[in-house]
Amino acid sequence: MTSASDATAPSLAPRRRGPRQDVARNKASLLAATGELLLADPRSATMPAIAARAGLSVATAYRYYPTLDELHREYLLDVLERLVSYSGQLSLEGIDRFEAILGKWFELVVEYGPAMVLIRSREGFLARKARGERHAQIIDAAWGQAIRGLMQIEDVDGSLYDYALATCNAMFNSRELLDLHQAARRAPARIVRDLTEIYRGTLRGMAKTTFP
Repeated sequence: MTSASDATAPSLAPRRRGPRQDVARNKASLLAATGELLLADPRSATMPAIAARAGLSVATAYRYYPTLDELHREYLLDVLERLVSYSGQLSLEGIDRFEAILGKWFELVVEYGPAMVLIRSREGFLARKARGERHAQIIDAAWGQAIRGLMQIEDVDGSLYDYALATCNAMFNSRELLDLHQAARRAPARIVRDLTEIYRGTLRGMAKTTFP
Protein backbone atom coordinates (compact mmCIF):
# COMPACT_ATOMS: atom_id res chain seq x y z
CA MET A 1 0.00 0.00 0.00
CA THR A 2 1.27 3.49 -0.88
CA SER A 3 1.44 5.91 2.02
CA ALA A 4 0.41 9.56 1.76
CA SER A 5 4.01 10.63 2.16
CA ASP A 6 5.03 8.37 -0.76
CA ALA A 7 2.32 9.84 -2.97
CA THR A 8 3.48 13.40 -2.42
CA ALA A 9 7.25 12.76 -2.54
CA PRO A 10 9.02 14.61 -5.38
CA SER A 11 10.23 12.53 -8.30
CA LEU A 12 13.96 11.83 -8.32
CA ALA A 13 14.01 11.20 -12.07
CA PRO A 14 16.50 13.44 -13.90
CA ARG A 15 14.98 16.48 -15.53
CA ARG A 16 15.14 16.34 -19.31
CA ARG A 17 16.51 19.22 -21.34
CA GLY A 18 13.95 21.21 -23.29
CA PRO A 19 14.09 21.64 -27.07
CA ARG A 20 15.46 25.18 -26.75
CA GLN A 21 18.34 24.02 -24.59
CA ASP A 22 19.18 21.33 -27.12
CA VAL A 23 19.17 23.84 -29.97
CA ALA A 24 21.44 26.27 -28.10
CA ARG A 25 23.81 23.48 -27.09
CA ASN A 26 23.96 21.98 -30.58
CA LYS A 27 24.57 25.34 -32.24
CA ALA A 28 27.32 26.15 -29.77
CA SER A 29 28.93 22.78 -30.48
CA LEU A 30 28.79 23.41 -34.23
CA LEU A 31 30.34 26.87 -33.90
CA ALA A 32 33.12 25.56 -31.66
CA ALA A 33 33.83 22.73 -34.09
CA THR A 34 33.84 25.16 -37.01
CA GLY A 35 36.46 27.35 -35.36
CA GLU A 36 38.65 24.40 -34.43
CA LEU A 37 38.65 22.99 -37.95
CA LEU A 38 39.12 26.36 -39.66
CA LEU A 39 42.11 27.05 -37.46
CA ALA A 40 43.64 23.59 -37.86
CA ASP A 41 43.05 22.99 -41.58
CA PRO A 42 40.57 25.20 -43.47
CA ARG A 43 40.15 22.64 -46.25
CA SER A 44 38.88 20.11 -43.72
CA ALA A 45 36.05 22.35 -42.47
CA THR A 46 33.31 20.63 -44.47
CA MET A 47 29.83 20.18 -43.07
CA PRO A 48 30.27 16.41 -42.46
CA ALA A 49 33.59 17.02 -40.67
CA ILE A 50 32.15 19.83 -38.55
CA ALA A 51 29.09 17.76 -37.62
CA ALA A 52 31.27 14.79 -36.66
CA ARG A 53 33.53 16.96 -34.49
CA ALA A 54 30.46 18.45 -32.79
CA GLY A 55 29.05 14.97 -32.14
CA LEU A 56 26.00 15.58 -34.33
CA SER A 57 24.58 14.10 -37.50
CA VAL A 58 25.05 15.90 -40.79
CA ALA A 59 21.27 16.20 -41.08
CA THR A 60 21.12 17.99 -37.73
CA ALA A 61 23.90 20.39 -38.77
CA TYR A 62 22.07 21.26 -42.01
CA ARG A 63 18.84 21.78 -40.08
CA TYR A 64 20.47 24.61 -38.13
CA TYR A 65 22.66 25.94 -40.96
CA PRO A 66 21.35 25.16 -44.46
CA THR A 67 24.72 25.96 -46.08
CA LEU A 68 28.36 25.73 -45.07
CA ASP A 69 28.78 29.42 -45.91
CA GLU A 70 26.03 30.32 -43.45
CA LEU A 71 27.72 28.30 -40.71
CA HIS A 72 31.09 29.95 -41.41
CA ARG A 73 29.49 33.39 -41.24
CA GLU A 74 27.74 32.57 -37.99
CA TYR A 75 31.12 31.66 -36.55
CA LEU A 76 32.50 35.06 -37.59
CA LEU A 77 29.52 36.85 -36.07
CA ASP A 78 30.01 34.93 -32.84
CA VAL A 79 33.56 36.32 -32.61
CA LEU A 80 32.38 39.84 -33.46
CA GLU A 81 29.77 39.69 -30.70
CA ARG A 82 32.65 39.43 -28.24
CA LEU A 83 33.89 42.80 -29.45
CA VAL A 84 30.41 44.27 -28.97
CA SER A 85 30.29 42.90 -25.44
CA TYR A 86 33.72 44.37 -24.68
CA SER A 87 32.91 47.81 -26.07
CA GLY A 88 29.62 47.87 -24.17
CA GLN A 89 31.49 47.55 -20.87
CA LEU A 90 33.95 50.38 -21.55
CA SER A 91 33.65 53.67 -19.70
CA LEU A 92 36.40 55.30 -21.79
CA GLU A 93 35.75 58.08 -24.28
CA GLY A 94 37.50 59.70 -27.24
CA ILE A 95 40.89 58.43 -28.39
CA ASP A 96 41.26 56.13 -25.37
CA ARG A 97 38.01 54.37 -26.22
CA PHE A 98 38.96 53.88 -29.85
CA GLU A 99 42.40 52.51 -28.96
CA ALA A 100 40.90 50.11 -26.42
CA ILE A 101 38.42 48.70 -28.94
CA LEU A 102 41.06 48.45 -31.65
CA GLY A 103 43.35 46.70 -29.18
CA LYS A 104 40.65 44.16 -28.31
CA TRP A 105 39.90 43.61 -32.00
CA PHE A 106 43.59 43.08 -32.68
CA GLU A 107 43.66 40.52 -29.86
CA LEU A 108 40.66 38.67 -31.32
CA VAL A 109 42.19 38.70 -34.79
CA VAL A 110 45.45 37.22 -33.53
CA GLU A 111 43.51 34.46 -31.76
CA TYR A 112 40.81 33.72 -34.34
CA GLY A 113 42.09 35.48 -37.46
CA PRO A 114 43.32 32.40 -39.34
CA ALA A 115 39.72 31.19 -39.34
CA MET A 116 38.05 34.56 -39.94
CA VAL A 117 40.10 35.54 -43.00
CA LEU A 118 38.50 32.69 -44.94
CA ILE A 119 35.06 34.26 -44.62
CA ARG A 120 34.50 36.96 -47.23
CA SER A 121 31.45 38.97 -48.18
CA ARG A 122 30.35 39.24 -51.80
CA GLU A 123 28.74 42.64 -51.19
CA GLY A 124 30.23 45.98 -50.14
CA PHE A 125 29.94 47.20 -46.56
CA LEU A 126 27.81 50.28 -47.24
CA ALA A 127 25.30 48.24 -49.24
CA ARG A 128 25.10 45.67 -46.47
CA LYS A 129 24.63 48.34 -43.81
CA ALA A 130 21.91 50.02 -45.85
CA ARG A 131 19.85 46.83 -45.97
CA GLY A 132 20.41 46.10 -42.28
CA GLU A 133 22.67 43.07 -42.69
CA ARG A 134 23.56 41.57 -39.32
CA HIS A 135 27.34 41.65 -39.80
CA ALA A 136 27.26 45.38 -40.59
CA GLN A 137 24.98 46.05 -37.64
CA ILE A 138 27.34 44.27 -35.25
CA ILE A 139 30.32 46.28 -36.52
CA ASP A 140 28.27 49.45 -36.05
CA ALA A 141 27.42 48.42 -32.49
CA ALA A 142 31.04 47.65 -31.64
CA TRP A 143 32.71 50.73 -33.16
CA GLY A 144 29.98 53.36 -33.41
CA GLN A 145 30.48 55.34 -30.21
CA ALA A 146 34.28 55.32 -30.55
CA ILE A 147 34.20 56.48 -34.17
CA ARG A 148 31.72 59.25 -33.45
CA GLY A 149 33.99 60.40 -30.63
CA LEU A 150 36.97 60.62 -32.98
CA MET A 151 34.86 62.41 -35.59
CA GLN A 152 34.09 65.13 -33.06
CA ILE A 153 37.76 65.45 -32.14
CA GLU A 154 38.78 65.75 -35.82
CA ASP A 155 35.84 68.04 -36.66
CA VAL A 156 34.23 65.66 -39.15
CA ASP A 157 30.59 66.29 -39.96
CA GLY A 158 28.32 63.67 -38.37
CA SER A 159 26.58 63.05 -41.71
CA LEU A 160 29.75 61.27 -42.85
CA TYR A 161 29.48 58.61 -40.16
CA ASP A 162 28.64 55.75 -42.52
CA TYR A 163 31.74 56.52 -44.59
CA ALA A 164 33.89 56.72 -41.47
CA LEU A 165 32.54 53.34 -40.33
CA ALA A 166 33.10 51.78 -43.77
CA THR A 167 36.67 53.11 -43.78
CA CYS A 168 37.26 51.61 -40.33
CA ASN A 169 35.92 48.26 -41.53
CA ALA A 170 38.22 48.33 -44.55
CA MET A 171 41.34 49.46 -42.68
CA PHE A 172 40.98 46.99 -39.83
CA ASN A 173 39.95 43.99 -41.87
CA SER A 174 40.98 40.79 -40.10
CA ARG A 175 43.04 39.58 -43.06
CA GLU A 176 45.11 42.77 -43.21
CA LEU A 177 45.55 43.02 -39.44
CA LEU A 178 46.76 39.44 -39.25
CA ASP A 179 49.21 40.08 -42.07
CA LEU A 180 50.45 43.23 -40.33
CA HIS A 181 50.87 41.37 -37.05
CA GLN A 182 52.96 38.68 -38.73
CA ALA A 183 55.07 41.09 -40.80
CA ALA A 184 55.58 44.11 -38.53
CA ARG A 185 57.29 42.27 -35.67
CA ARG A 186 56.35 44.98 -33.21
CA ALA A 187 54.44 44.97 -29.94
CA PRO A 188 50.65 44.92 -30.51
CA ALA A 189 50.22 48.04 -28.34
CA ARG A 190 52.57 49.98 -30.62
CA ILE A 191 50.77 48.78 -33.73
CA VAL A 192 47.42 49.80 -32.23
CA ARG A 193 48.70 53.30 -31.42
CA ASP A 194 50.09 53.73 -34.93
CA LEU A 195 46.89 52.48 -36.57
CA THR A 196 44.83 54.84 -34.45
CA GLU A 197 46.90 57.78 -35.67
CA ILE A 198 46.56 56.61 -39.27
CA TYR A 199 42.78 56.39 -38.89
CA ARG A 200 42.64 59.84 -37.31
CA GLY A 201 44.59 61.17 -40.29
CA THR A 202 42.04 59.52 -42.58
CA LEU A 203 39.23 61.27 -40.73
CA ARG A 204 40.98 64.62 -41.09
CA GLY A 205 41.19 64.01 -44.81
CA MET A 206 37.54 62.97 -44.89
CA ALA A 207 36.58 66.29 -43.30
CA LYS A 208 37.97 68.05 -46.42
CA THR A 209 36.13 65.87 -48.94
CA THR A 210 32.73 66.22 -50.55
CA PHE A 211 31.12 62.87 -49.82
CA PRO A 212 27.41 62.98 -50.68
